[in-house]
Amino acid sequence: MFRHTMAKLMLENGADIRYIQAMLGHAELSITQIYIQVSVRKVKAIHTATHPAEPIGRADNWQPSVDADLLLQTLAAEAIEDDE
Repeated sequence: MFRHTMAKLMLENGADIRYIQAMLGHAELSITQIYIQVSVRKVKAIHTATHPAEPIGRADNWQPSVDADLLLQTLAAEAIEDDE
């Protein structure tokens, strides 16, 4: 149980699978790749939850937090200051 948990957590935090293979003493990479399935599921879940093409909980009446006109005016003023 400890070995499986350690390998899964290492993969999820970016460890190279070859290092994990060596630490676990697996002769074949295919044995170590069993742990990848757990990480792939987690990556898919994170992708689904955070991908911008699939907004979560955004109301139909959503408004941006910044006024576009004010932002454009501020940028124009900064550009004028930079030119001076």
